Amino acid sequence: MTGPHVEGRAWLFGGDLNTDVIHPPEYFSLNPTRVRAGLFKKYDPTIQPALRPGDVLVGGSNFGCGSSRETSIRSLLLNGIGAILAVDFARIFFRNATNSGLPCLTFAAPEERHKIVAGTLITVDLDAAAVRIPGSGPIGLTPPDAFIRDIWAAGGLLNTLQARGDEEGPRAGA
Repeated sequence: MTGPHVEGRAWLFGGDLNTDVIHPPEYFSLNPTRVRAGLFKKYDPTIQPALRPGDVLVGGSNFGCGSSRETSIRSLLLNGIGAILAVDFARIFFRNATNSGLPCLTFAAPEERHKIVAGTLITVDLDAAAVRIPGSGPIGLTPPDAFIRDIWAAGGLLNTLQARGDEEGPRAGA
């Protein structure tokens, strides 16, 4: 479950970060240890071992382009990535991440992403749709709608639907 704040170190990436770069096909597996170890392995093998729970990825345009395989999302979650901030996201990546409860937010003013320095401890306020950086004013993010925030808070779409089903009672045909 994601709380209203994510705090972690910023990891900076450029545009068009492909899902096969995020998680190379050689690391597709049902074994979570193998999936976890594959994160960014071909891009920069020093990143994955250095990650800490809550760390935030910051990217440019078209973050997560490429395949629709969900292993890249699974690897990000297994490595404790707290949120991803980008200028914009590939649609299928955004949907897969959201369905898995991984917050993805876009910058309200894309040029402000350059205010974030690699390695800086930042706080992403999911409710206020803002990034807080020590010694600087907040950076605005595009506010997600209430349903997406509900999905994040529940830890994913399936949890959200189960909770709504429990509240509303059994559905016809269930």
